Amino acid sequence: PTQTSRQKTNKMAKRKAATPKKTDKKKGGVSVNSGGGDGGEPESKITKTETTPPTPPPPAIAIDTSAIQSLAKQIVSAYQSRHSQISSNTRTNDHVLEECDDNGSIERTLWPWFLHCATANNGSDGLSGGEEVAFALAILSNRRGGGSSSSSSDKGGGGGGGGGDPQLWFVVDDYNYAATGNSAGQQHQKSNNVTTPEQRTMAFAMLLKNLLSYQETNSEGADDNLSLVTRTEVVKFLIASYSSMELRCKNTPSDTAGGQQRRGTILEGPLTDLVGVRLWDAIPRRKRYLEMKRDGLLRKRYGLFDAKRKEGTKNVGFLPLVVVGLLDSIAVLGGNDDDGSSDNGKNDNAPLLRGYISKVLELLLDLLSYPQTRTHVAPYLSSQHLVVQLALSKLYRQKKFVLFRQQVDMLLDSERMEVASSGAATTSSNEGEVTTLPYNDIAAQQVHQRAHTLQKILHRHHVQETSEVIFAGVGRVSDGKWLRAQVDKWREETLYDVCYRLRLVDDDEGTNAVESSAKRLGCTRRTLLTSIVLYHQSSRNSDAAVLSTAPLYPTEQLLWDSHSVPPGRNFLSSNNESLSLPKLNTRFLSAGDYLLRNFRLFRLESAYEIRGDVVDVIKRMRPALKRDGYAGGGDAPMVDYYGGNTMEDDEDGNATEFQGWARMGLELGSKKHDKPGLRLIRVDPPRLGERVPSRVIAELVLDMHHCASSLAKEWGEIGEFDNLFLVSVDATRMSGAPAPLMGGQYGEEERRIPDEEDCTFPERYGVGAVRGCLVLEVRDEAGVVLSDPSLEYQEGGRPEPKGKLRFLRVALDPAQFAADAMTGPGTDVYDTFNLVIRRHGRENNFRAVLETIRGLMSGGANSMYRSIPSWLMPVLLGYGGDVTMASYKSPKMKAFASKTTGLNSPTAALDYGDTFMDIDHLRDSFPGCDELIVDGQEITTNDDETAKTDGSSDRKKYRVKVIENHGQDKIKVEATSYPFPPSYNGNDIRFTPVQVNAIRSGLSPGLTTIIGPPGTGKTDVAVQIIANLYHSFPTQRTVIVTHSNAALNDIFTKVMTRGDVDERYMLRLGSGERNLTTTSTSDHDFTKTGRVAHILSRRGDLLEKVQRLSESLGVSGKPERGVNGAPSYTCETSEYFYFHHVKKRVDVFEEAAVAAAKKKEGDDPSADIFDIFPFKKYFSGFDNYDTSASLSLDEARGKIDEIKSIFEELAEYRPIELLRSQRQRTDYLLTKQARIVAMTCTHAAIARSHLVKLGFHYDNILMEEAGQMLDVETFVPLLLQRGESDDSSGAHSRLKRVCLIGDHNQLPPVVKNQAFSKFSRYDQSLFARLVRLGVPSIELNKQGRARPDIARLYSWRYDDLGDLDHVSTREVFTQANTGLKHTFQLINVEEFEGQGESTPTAYFYQNVGEAEYAVALFQYMVLLGYPPEKISILTTYNGQKDLLLDILSQRCGQGTPLAGVNPGAVSTVDQYQGQQNDYIILSLVRTKAVGHVRDIRRLVVAASRARLGLYVFCRQSLFCNCHELRRTMDQFADRPSKLQLVKGEHFPTKRMVGGNVPGRNLHEVNDVTELGALVHSMQQDVANQG
Repeated sequence: PTQTSRQKTNKMAKRKAATPKKTDKKKGGVSVNSGGGDGGEPESKITKTETTPPTPPPPAIAIDTSAIQSLAKQIVSAYQSRHSQISSNTRTNDHVLEECDDNGSIERTLWPWFLHCATANNGSDGLSGGEEVAFALAILSNRRGGGSSSSSSDKGGGGGGGGGDPQLWFVVDDYNYAATGNSAGQQHQKSNNVTTPEQRTMAFAMLLKNLLSYQETNSEGADDNLSLVTRTEVVKFLIASYSSMELRCKNTPSDTAGGQQRRGTILEGPLTDLVGVRLWDAIPRRKRYLEMKRDGLLRKRYGLFDAKRKEGTKNVGFLPLVVVGLLDSIAVLGGNDDDGSSDNGKNDNAPLLRGYISKVLELLLDLLSYPQTRTHVAPYLSSQHLVVQLALSKLYRQKKFVLFRQQVDMLLDSERMEVASSGAATTSSNEGEVTTLPYNDIAAQQVHQRAHTLQKILHRHHVQETSEVIFAGVGRVSDGKWLRAQVDKWREETLYDVCYRLRLVDDDEGTNAVESSAKRLGCTRRTLLTSIVLYHQSSRNSDAAVLSTAPLYPTEQLLWDSHSVPPGRNFLSSNNESLSLPKLNTRFLSAGDYLLRNFRLFRLESAYEIRGDVVDVIKRMRPALKRDGYAGGGDAPMVDYYGGNTMEDDEDGNATEFQGWARMGLELGSKKHDKPGLRLIRVDPPRLGERVPSRVIAELVLDMHHCASSLAKEWGEIGEFDNLFLVSVDATRMSGAPAPLMGGQYGEEERRIPDEEDCTFPERYGVGAVRGCLVLEVRDEAGVVLSDPSLEYQEGGRPEPKGKLRFLRVALDPAQFAADAMTGPGTDVYDTFNLVIRRHGRENNFRAVLETIRGLMSGGANSMYRSIPSWLMPVLLGYGGDVTMASYKSPKMKAFASKTTGLNSPTAALDYGDTFMDIDHLRDSFPGCDELIVDGQEITTNDDETAKTDGSSDRKKYRVKVIENHGQDKIKVEATSYPFPPSYNGNDIRFTPVQVNAIRSGLSPGLTTIIGPPGTGKTDVAVQIIANLYHSFPTQRTVIVTHSNAALNDIFTKVMTRGDVDERYMLRLGSGERNLTTTSTSDHDFTKTGRVAHILSRRGDLLEKVQRLSESLGVSGKPERGVNGAPSYTCETSEYFYFHHVKKRVDVFEEAAVAAAKKKEGDDPSADIFDIFPFKKYFSGFDNYDTSASLSLDEARGKIDEIKSIFEELAEYRPIELLRSQRQRTDYLLTKQARIVAMTCTHAAIARSHLVKLGFHYDNILMEEAGQMLDVETFVPLLLQRGESDDSSGAHSRLKRVCLIGDHNQLPPVVKNQAFSKFSRYDQSLFARLVRLGVPSIELNKQGRARPDIARLYSWRYDDLGDLDHVSTREVFTQANTGLKHTFQLINVEEFEGQGESTPTAYFYQNVGEAEYAVALFQYMVLLGYPPEKISILTTYNGQKDLLLDILSQRCGQGTPLAGVNPGAVSTVDQYQGQQNDYIILSLVRTKAVGHVRDIRRLVVAASRARLGLYVFCRQSLFCNCHELRRTMDQFADRPSKLQLVKGEHFPTKRMVGGNVPGRNLHEVNDVTELGALVHSMQQDVANQG
């Protein structure tokens, strides 16, 4: 920041010189190790040329060096001009950078420069000029991650592959080098093996070296602004690089050397090397010696690293230089330089300094959060006392630097987090299993160790002065407040000596180092030493303690904190500043670290949604200041219908009055009855060991006299466990100012920030406080508890409530109440609330989810580790060394299966049930099968053909054993068949080999990850796995979890449609069962209460059969029946009846049947069997049965089995009969009888605590739509049961199989705030994270939904996605689309009436031309005879959706020829995910910027919804020039950009796809006006014919 600091930084860089050039040339400047000796991982390299067989080198990447250098200079020049103090046209520079980015300059030009150096120069220093090329690449890459330009908000995150891909996706993208245009240096077509993963790693290492070299070169003698932005840009690129460490090449064989699976990881080696063992050179000598004495593995790694370098040379890397630059920047911004003189008033680059500081702190936080980098970074930062210096700086003490304070607090918490040494949180047991080491155990060990070390030193050297500390307990010594009081009593010399002996300060630095640091910080030497001791000795609060005191409801401070809950649109906040938000990484330090990050992000995302609802209600309520009976300055007096003003009158007679109304808001209290809005009833004392009240109860009063009947009904539906929000609005504090302005985009004039994004909203509307509460009880004026569920079962039903007042007893948040009482505004704030706000139930589940996460943390040290199997937890959290350990093929899982009850032995056969259609299907399902043995007989190809030609329709089920390594690349399949019951439908799908492999994995123990591209039948695979588990393991329970109710109902319906799963064993939890429609003959729903009702009904039917059987045997008669002829038997007495009467007769019959068979040897004994059959009267009716009938022995036994099944089923219903309350019956059904339990992930989080209390257990869990669930939403369903106790034998968890099915290439979980999704990666699903980690997955490879040419629009996104045969052979796919020349087409839409996209309000994008065009095409297709329900109209924005609906209501409304005709759906692409239709009309809306379709995942969803036809309306020049979309848009560009119609056809056409169309029948539409005229003419013809 200053010339002095830069000189000092450069001197340090020269003192700590880099490795000699010989080593640099060999390694490319930065080691390409995969973490070996220097990166913190075991010594395994990606490249071991001495052990790999020689292979011919791939061809070098050809480049045009002069063209690339010219482009790089252009990019850097435009960037520097944009940030120069003598700035040129900023918009012009932005346009240059944006154009270079859209043209794919990174993939096609800049990155190939380094690939060329890696392939042509074999890893040497490369070509001259690489530094500027590296910086230009970093500039464009950072823009993709959300740059500071005005258009960066439309980048959609991500990188070369578009949104959803990491920012550095270009490093592994296979499309990087394809020639697409006249890009500089790219005049050749890429082959599949242009570069190896090793060469890409080397290229990236050279990129890092050149980038850091460019930063060092341009930090001296440069303009302050340019120097700052250069360093900031480099730091931003490093942040993005570290977040992409898990990037790996596709189709790269796994490298499992040393027990680890690297799978082509490209970036991890060079990046971990930057902050690897070399950092220990920058740690003081005595501290380094102590730590290496403790850790033998670390000592070995440092020794290997030290042996590699030349004697006397040191290279500490870039991090120490960054730390020095950070401290210098803080000194300048805080107003103090080294001399202590103030320079605050002369600092013109303060915004750039703030941006640089925040980005460096973000980088340090990231380095501490990754297990790969924390190993060496944490000891280095601790040895430099960086956090202590930051906390003592003047910048930290200034209130205006809120973000800095928050980031320092996060750094303080992150650095002090106790984790296992060497970055691993696992240990190996004697049996070879991985045993997790809980965080609490690690923390306790290290706290005790530090306390004992301090006490030993004090006892040995300062016993008289420090006796109180010496003899205190560990808890006291680790208590920061108590320890500070003791340290303040010590002499300064004692304090320094203690720090020295603890290795916190070093003589190598000299005593002057501490004094100079204290002087720069503006504090005394003693203050600095005291802070150092307290920081290193005091213990960090446990994660459970932090969460127990964290309020569940957001307050006004959190809701409008721009750093914690930032604006949802990322362009409202500068990219140069970070946010004080946690991030979700691919790996986590511990289970506590994982849950704490998810808890905070889930709470903040909920706060963002709540803020929008609160703002909407307050605006609609229109608060105003009432003066002397007049409000708002109007002429008409306000009428008080209740006589007098009793609400909130202040000393001047002023009061807040609400002049409007809101559906979701209501004024608290009652003027008519003089009832206060809120009254505190009780505050219970804290529980033992807690610091907050155990319960805080209050009462609310709602007056609904002035509400309309419909509105009063909605408020009357508030019930138990609903969440409400209390708001205090004071009109006297309203500023009345408008919302601040935000910069306009693309030449538009400036707009006001939307109120829901405006952090000044509380000042503008007088919002004083916001608190949340949970409804416990609702009473009417008569005192009747309306929330009592027993009212539903009273005679006459629920009574009508009395009066218009409602009294709500609510539970306030105890943690927030304690904070208000001790450090906040006090409890008086609860007397100021005058507004209550409710939210829709589906949006108001946040409290239950937060309580669930908090409950997981407070459940004990080992609760999670007992609930989740030991083989799964390391994989889920990413800290396990081997990501394949949970796969059914891994040795660990085979060992687990061999000794666990309820699992197939690894050598045993799997029951595939009805998976296979015939023997031929069985053989084809196992590629490489050279020997197929069925029922002990080898089956050849001729046998298959014979079996087919025999016409045998007897289908069979199979148990299959696969013997691998049977010869070279061959397998042997042994199958055992058993009968296929003809009474049910079963499976009717001929699964592909990959699908069969997925089913095999799902039936085997372990983790199964199935990637299901669009149309590949992932739901059918899920249903088959569920059915096979049901039949194969009758004693096990399977849980089905999905993200949406629609997907869950789809799976549930398909399971029931099979017919082989008994309905009484299926249970559906949650509210989505209301939409569940099945072909089942049962009239009952599948909820808990519905199942109980069905069981009771079924029980009555069965008892009636028992009664009839008893009467047919003469045991009882009709007089014994109950009231109204009810059966006299119960489940209990029917069991006695069976043993005393039925079973005896069956035994006698069997003996007589055997005797009859012997008596008539060779003759048919059917007549005799009928005579001796004891139940013929029951089956034939009581009277007039045929005495001449015959009955075979098998038929008789079948009828006996039918009778037995009646009593067996009644035996299962006996507990339901004994239990009397509805809750007891439903709980029994859930925990004892149901074998297939289905729920959504949201319901799983809500119901977890209840399920655990009930003792719910399950063995298998299958999650569909796993790619659309938040990370924690996938994690919680794994914890719906309590694990076994610690001293139990065998596995701690009952869970045996986990199957995740999804598609990470489609849209991720919905996160409304873009800052959380882009900055915190909160939209990362656990499914996508496991795929990024390299967990073995099965990708389905055959789609059967769309025509092959439509499927090619998105199939490039997947590995080898092909087509099933029927999409090329069935008539529906081979026929052309009636009246349309092409099956898919992109139609260019220019300005319509002089206008393209428009935004009537902020973010509400519309395009009238595209909307009219889309509706006109829909009308045209319907007029040709297309079924309207087979056509869906999709768009990418809600504004366009509303416009489409409005136009459709006009074009197809009453009085038109198409009145009442509506498409199958009008929806956004995001909402339509998971659905499909024959024909899709898509509007992309934008004409000024690509928008969020740049996210490739959204494009994949949009293109994959159509089966037979896809017609896209957009601005072709905009979307076809976007590099991220090019693979799809190039296919559209091969067809005309004007809509081509075929005249004279009517649906359905006989024309085939690709058939010739005579020129006279071909009509090309020029614009929407022409198509509209054509449609109008067709409508007139229809009207005339009618």
